[in-house]
Amino acid sequence: MTTSERPAGARVHDAQPADLGGHRARAVGTTHFPSGTEEVRQHVLSAARSGIPVYPLSTGRNWGMGSRSPVVDGCDVLDLSKMNSVRVLDMDLGYAVVEPGVTQRQLAELLRGTPWMLNVTAGCADASIVGNTVDRGDGTIRARAEDLLGLEVVLGTGEIMTTGGLDGTGRRPGIVAGPDLTRAFVQGNLGVVTAMAIGLVPRPETISLVHATFAETALPEAIGAMVRITRQRIATDGMLRLKDLFVVPDGDVTVPATADPGVFTIQVPLLGKHDAVRVAEGRIRETLSATGGLASYRSLDAAATPSSDPLYTRTLFARGIPACSNVHRGLGVTECTRVDQASMGWLMFLPAVPLAQRSIGTAIRLFRTEAARYGTAGMLEFNVISQHTTNMVTQIPFAREPEAVERAHVLRDVLRWSFLRAGFPPYRSNIDHAPRELADRSGSYRDDPLGALKRLWDPTGIIAPGRYLTVDR
Repeated sequence: MTTSERPAGARVHDAQPADLGGHRARAVGTTHFPSGTEEVRQHVLSAARSGIPVYPLSTGRNWGMGSRSPVVDGCDVLDLSKMNSVRVLDMDLGYAVVEPGVTQRQLAELLRGTPWMLNVTAGCADASIVGNTVDRGDGTIRARAEDLLGLEVVLGTGEIMTTGGLDGTGRRPGIVAGPDLTRAFVQGNLGVVTAMAIGLVPRPETISLVHATFAETALPEAIGAMVRITRQRIATDGMLRLKDLFVVPDGDVTVPATADPGVFTIQVPLLGKHDAVRVAEGRIRETLSATGGLASYRSLDAAATPSSDPLYTRTLFARGIPACSNVHRGLGVTECTRVDQASMGWLMFLPAVPLAQRSIGTAIRLFRTEAARYGTAGMLEFNVISQHTTNMVTQIPFAREPEAVERAHVLRDVLRWSFLRAGFPPYRSNIDHAPRELADRSGSYRDDPLGALKRLWDPTGIIAPGRYLTVDR
């Protein structure tokens, strides 16, 4: 197909876009900007005929994991940011059906003053809800995967599938009888997601944010306290996090200006009736106060916290209001459109670590050992997503110099193997490692059944090749 024959709404890349994570540059073809599901379908059918694969993205803010870049060379990009309609907003049942271009900011604004709020991430306000959810991001209240109710998907055959009980009008009365294939499209390349039904959070009477800081030397005891709190929690509590844990080896290493290696944080939002929140906060306060090394303890009324408070942005997240100020401060930029051009690079490593004091301690020791070996710092966070598991979020900053970029990427690769040997496989991947993460999680793993689905739903293999699922390894 020549340039003159390309569909309207397409743009040819003049140069490889910048990438916060410093990944290997990909050769990218045309970027298409479809405005609806039928246009997506036509692009998929065209790709199947031409053999040029397509790589869908929502708003392209996959920072630290590849940003806007495909996994493999030679893909056209399907930029779905113009598909930004909220198709359904059901205030009785508490769900929304959104397209990939709908941002956190857009939906949160629509929910202002309603009985419902959005489970927001601590990332960019203009990041896609769909993109973050299907790649298993974490919200402030719960893991984003828990918000996912159903999908509309364009398969590689051009067929349109709906899952999770979505009907032909885009409404969702509930999951209907029979198998439900919603989760098959999470972290995969079996189709292009063009709409998603997400569950909203009932807006509670009271929201408090518990924020406790500890001396770094108290880490083992504080991890034990975090595990005990989790075992006692009630369902209305938000996500418990151990965060702001900076590992800074000796030498000239790059760290954000906001880093404080001497302390770390345990944080959790509490939601519900006023009396229930007060009881839950008292129980947490008692546990943390009995933990050695406690440097500060605050319980903030999220609705009454002034904007001058250092924790103001975190209280916004607890209330379902997205904000970008944390991203700006951490990367030294003034707007999110400049993140990929920031003077400091940022690489992500995201393994699943069991919710156990020994396991979390082992994960921290593993990172410290390799960070010292490769002279690269990191900020660690453990998000408690269940009674059994944490999502470890590791941010690896680096200077935009070839040697520093190389060290950060070698560290990421070494961590992958050391964490796998410890039994902590990645739960989310970057564009350099995605084709191998599934097979590497165990020596006997086989993805033949998933490959059969890929061949059935995308017989020409033109949707996001290499994104987690790779056929015929």
